[in-house]
Amino acid sequence: MVFIHLNSLSNLSEQLKGEQGMRSHEELEEQLIVFIKQMPTMKNKADLIEALESIYNMDITNFQNLLEKSYKEFEDWLNTLLSKEKIPKEIVAINFGIFDKKDSFQLYISGSMEWDGYDDDWASNNDYFPQGRYAEITAYKTLYHLYEEQFYLGLFLTLASTIIFTHTYLQSNISNFPGNIFFATGFDDGDLYNFCGKHDNTMVPLIYR
Repeated sequence: MVFIHLNSLSNLSEQLKGEQGMRSHEELEEQLIVFIKQMPTMKNKADLIEALESIYNMDITNFQNLLEKSYKEFEDWLNTLLSKEKIPKEIVAINFGIFDKKDSFQLYISGSMEWDGYDDDWASNNDYFPQGRYAEITAYKTLYHLYEEQFYLGLFLTLASTIIFTHTYLQSNISNFPGNIFFATGFDDGDLYNFCGKHDNTMVPLIYR
């Protein structure tokens, strides 16, 4: 098990190279690892915002407003879901899966009674597969259109937004997840990124590939 401790990190804007530089899966993964180490939340995402503003010339105000609105939707969805369909104590790993549908990405939640950092197959176990698993979140439609225009940037921001939303939710709602549990996200037809773990009611960043 490989845990990444929170050391002093270089500014993320130095890591995000722009669409010209982000031309491979390997470079995308390197940038995600840097991002995961920071345990990003809605309150400490400044490096990401600075990178987008300085390198991609994005409308940062609109993007921040989109994240704020979408986090509220994420929070309301999980609060409703987890009050009606609680996660069984046997579940040791949660996947926030993503797939593309018409004109949008679709986010959903599933859980597994086993976890293996070297084998992504656990994410398809669906031992916890609630009826309310699908989220309706505004950001995923916007990010889908960005993905169509700038492939790697769209992928990165979709995964990064999911990680931000999850970390932020866990700060206030960690008790909604029983026992020690791992969290991952990824596209159904791509790689899975294990990004944090809950151990003794404490969240730790996790890189396990």
